[in-house]
Amino acid sequence: MDKILELRARREAILAEMQELVAAEPAEGEEDWGAEAQSRYDELKAEDDKVSANLARLEDLERRRAASATPLAPLPGAEQPQGGAAPAQAAEKGLRFARMARTIAAAGGVPFVAQQIAEANGDSGLFANQSAGSGPEGGFLIPEDVSEEVIELLRPRSVVTAMGPRVVPLPNGNMTMNRRASGATFAYGGEQTDAPATGVTFGQVRLSAKKLRGIIPMSNDLLRASSTAVDRLIRDDAVEDAAQIQDRFFLRGVGTEYAPKGLRYQTAGTSFESTHVLTMTASPTVQKVDNDLGRLELALGNANLDYSGAHWVMSPRTAMYLTNLRDGNGNKVYPEMGDGMLRKKPVHITTEIPDNLGGGTESEIGLVHPSHVIVGEHMGIEIAMSTEAAYKDANGTMQAAFSRDETLLRLIMQHDLGLRHLAAAAWLTGVTWGV
Repeated sequence: MDKILELRARREAILAEMQELVAAEPAEGEEDWGAEAQSRYDELKAEDDKVSANLARLEDLERRRAASATPLAPLPGAEQPQGGAAPAQAAEKGLRFARMARTIAAAGGVPFVAQQIAEANGDSGLFANQSAGSGPEGGFLIPEDVSEEVIELLRPRSVVTAMGPRVVPLPNGNMTMNRRASGATFAYGGEQTDAPATGVTFGQVRLSAKKLRGIIPMSNDLLRASSTAVDRLIRDDAVEDAAQIQDRFFLRGVGTEYAPKGLRYQTAGTSFESTHVLTMTASPTVQKVDNDLGRLELALGNANLDYSGAHWVMSPRTAMYLTNLRDGNGNKVYPEMGDGMLRKKPVHITTEIPDNLGGGTESEIGLVHPSHVIVGEHMGIEIAMSTEAAYKDANGTMQAAFSRDETLLRLIMQHDLGLRHLAAAAWLTGVTWGV
């Protein structure tokens, strides 16, 4: 490699001297070069041809060595890339969002300053194309690709979205679609006879974006540290807190102008309430527990839904009871609970189904077919920062961000939930298993 560099430098010097000869003025009384200049030019030309030939040979040899190079042996325990080439490492999802949040906080909420800080920290593309445009409430609307990374992480953390519902956009914050109420009528018949005139009947499901808001206090000592560990901490706090509150309303929200109606109350006031909101059989035994689970499956089956594709959702207490439940011979009744399954269907466990309902000891179990659950999403994610605002901690005590040297991250998402077929969610109430 050193020889190649030496030859390239020598060739540059030769070409520079040849350029000087060509640019020089002819001697007085001569119309063109003199014999001496021409002789020197020919010498340089011959030398350049020789250097060029040597350089071409060495460069060709270098290319051939690179093509036949054998990679170093990997360290013990290191993963071997497949196909002979190391795969490109995908950027960790959600870290761009966290870096944007940290940078906006450091900038005091000023977009231009945030962009300057990002440039200084080597994040020149962080605010490219959309430098956190102003949101409707003075916050910053995170670009769609960054928002989608966070939402992708949020979905598996949330019990309801982890089931795999149908997710649709709400471009204007609202959507109305038909809800299937009964199936089409088919019948056999002969030639020139009328086909049944009745068909599918529909209700309507209306989705309107409800605003999910949360405030996350962040230590300014952490925000001053530029590290991936801090970015992960910000990202994970935002995702976990949002998933918890989303589940609280997607599962058991009673439905208001400002909050979604959860799966538990989707059938309230409809003809499905009597068939799909059931009560636990009193004085539970192994047989009664099994029958109650079967009643939920039957509620879906009687509505022509394939309940084998449904998902269970329950509290940790109920899940532990079913995991430990044994028959008269000491055998576990539902051994598949150890693998997150119950009667061949996935189980989702969440504390957002309480154990203190009713008389203070009751819980609930849901059986939901996710293909009929619709989640509408609007706008992506909006964030805002403040170092002066106050907030209530977990004990309800008012805290001041300024005196605690904290920055508050307010995160807003907008979405709603509905059922295309009301019969797709059955609920068992009054559950005291495990008390």
